[in-house]
Amino acid sequence: MPLPFFQQAPRRRRPGSKASGGGPRSRGVALIIAVVSIALLTVIATEFAYNSRVDLQLAANQRDEVRAYYMARSGVALSRLLLRFQKQVDQTPIPNPAALLGNLLGNQGAQGNTPQPASLNLQLWRMARVDCHMLKGMVKSEGLEPENDAPPMEAVDEDDPKFDMKDGEDPASREMSQQMTRRSFGGFEGCFLSTISDEEEKLNVHRLTAGAGDALPTALRMMDMLGDKRFEFLWERDDANKVRSNPQDVMLAIKDWADDDETGSAINPTDPVNPMPSGFSDEGSPYSRYEPTYEPKNARFDSIDELYRVHGVNDQFMSAFRDRLTVYPDINSRPNINTDDPVMMGLAIMSVADPARPDPRLKDPVFLNELITRIRSARMFSFFGMGVQDFVAVVESAGIVVNPAVKSNVAGNRLIGDKSQTFTIKSVGEAGSVQKTLTAVVRLDDTLGRLLYWREE
Repeated sequence: MPLPFFQQAPRRRRPGSKASGGGPRSRGVALIIAVVSIALLTVIATEFAYNSRVDLQLAANQRDEVRAYYMARSGVALSRLLLRFQKQVDQTPIPNPAALLGNLLGNQGAQGNTPQPASLNLQLWRMARVDCHMLKGMVKSEGLEPENDAPPMEAVDEDDPKFDMKDGEDPASREMSQQMTRRSFGGFEGCFLSTISDEEEKLNVHRLTAGAGDALPTALRMMDMLGDKRFEFLWERDDANKVRSNPQDVMLAIKDWADDDETGSAINPTDPVNPMPSGFSDEGSPYSRYEPTYEPKNARFDSIDELYRVHGVNDQFMSAFRDRLTVYPDINSRPNINTDDPVMMGLAIMSVADPARPDPRLKDPVFLNELITRIRSARMFSFFGMGVQDFVAVVESAGIVVNPAVKSNVAGNRLIGDKSQTFTIKSVGEAGSVQKTLTAVVRLDDTLGRLLYWREE
């Protein structure tokens, strides 16, 4: 018989409670699982949509990059075509009106006192803007109507077995072919802009390794340019390699980089036979202090960027003289006087001055600027373009004694010229949000020019 104090009082259940373990705390588990699942699915869907948009944008950028590349190629090709016309203009002779009049009157001795240029000196590449709008003007934009002189297209016999399509013609293919027929070369989305610059307006560093008649004037003009008071700050501090140079050291370093020997050069302006003799030092000694060390190339420069490897050349030097130095023209090319750069025009004036009778006024920037203004005015009013004899006449009218070697042989002198054969083409193509830049250096020939340098950016 159980004792009464060991008996447990019966528990009373609450109304609505269950006998199993599913209490009120387990009611929200399904809701939490559903919310978490929806959140995970949302994240996955968002990530998938984002990746899809990224892939689509990458594909669009690749498409636009191809378009921009070929638009830039179009600018290069159109510029080369313009330079082909430029060569034809350079070869166009100009008759002497006085001589023609004398021949008509029977007076063979009647010649004009002022010599006429042998050919036109008009620079078409300066006058024309090479861009996609120029291409649209050259290409017919509508291809719906055939030209009057074009022969009518022969109708294709639909019963001809050679043109029989087994499965029938796709309507989409027919529509696409019609669109391709109507589309012209100018009907594209995007544009390009091409700029042309004359390489022979600049100072050719390869002339430092030429004969004495070319090396000495080039060396003197280069030292005049590097020693200009506007660029004195370049020589007042050390560069990143703890090297401080001067204009003569840099000029000789450029010459030693491209010459054939391994001996450092010197300069003797008073020696007309060998103005830049070989010294006794090793031309590679300055480069032994660099990290890592290297040796001079002792060969021709391949590009203007190769100047960075020359002793004494740094970023500041290239910022000041990159557009005034060149390595692409032929070693026998002459600097072109038809330049807009006042520094290069001043060097051309110094080139025609008589070195035996130097004029101190050429060191005066005020006088030099006035003379440059007179040359620009004479070029503006020159109908056939400015030639070497016109340039020499303006310089001589200012009281500058002209070099007898130039005055006696204006057309065949070795110091200055009025025509160029080497040009740089920089074409920028744009499609969508993508730009592509192509740089080409060409030398004129009987075709579209020989390619000397090519760079893609």
